[in-house]
Amino acid sequence: MIGKGLLKGLGITLKHGVEKPKTIQYPEQRPYLQERFRGCLEFDYKNCIVCGMCTKACPNNVLSFETAPIEGSKKKRLVSYTIDLQYCMFCNLCVEACPTNTLFFVHDFELSTYRRDEIKKVYIPPALTQVDAGGGQAELIPQDALEPDREAEAEAKRLKQLQAMKTALSKGGQKVLAKYVDTEEDAAVLANLLQADEKKRDKMAALIVDDKEKARKVAQAFVAKERKTQAGGEEK
Repeated sequence: MIGKGLLKGLGITLKHGVEKPKTIQYPEQRPYLQERFRGCLEFDYKNCIVCGMCTKACPNNVLSFETAPIEGSKKKRLVSYTIDLQYCMFCNLCVEACPTNTLFFVHDFELSTYRRDEIKKVYIPPALTQVDAGGGQAELIPQDALEPDREAEAEAKRLKQLQAMKTALSKGGQKVLAKYVDTEEDAAVLANLLQADEKKRDKMAALIVDDKEKARKVAQAFVAKERKTQAGGEEK
């Protein structure tokens, strides 16, 4: 029959023409991704046993790693692991070959970068230290696990300084405030203002601890505004 193919094509067009649109307003609307979607290859150094099965399975030489010997042992430790995603086919062969689930895919698919070399991902595990695990056995653990949490210590120190500054300002703190204004008279005005306004006192204390230059600007602004308010009251 002449025109049968045309009619069939028009039928398909008509069928899809009455369907609801499937276009989403990306990036405001995010696409639904299936659980097994392969977006970006990731690596967890904690599980790696440096067996090399992943590099042997990869058809494009995407994966590479460096190792170093462990003192007093025949085993090796991982120094760095590189995933060059620009050559990855997302075939999943490395994930299937890995015996410890070190490699896995995540849903992150926005992998574009400004420079080509930035798409290469390099993982450098923290240095390992041998510690006594008991029973004459040694255990390797990350060195940073033995070190104190520097960020937590810094934050605790800041909070201690902040509390001390709030206490000093609540008692007057004119000597402290004199460093942030031009005259002793301005320091007295600022001290009285902060004693009467807890919110401003807390703000000033935080600035003195965190940003002394900004604290000076805010202190002078407080004094200028307070003097203007006092001058307006005297005129009345």
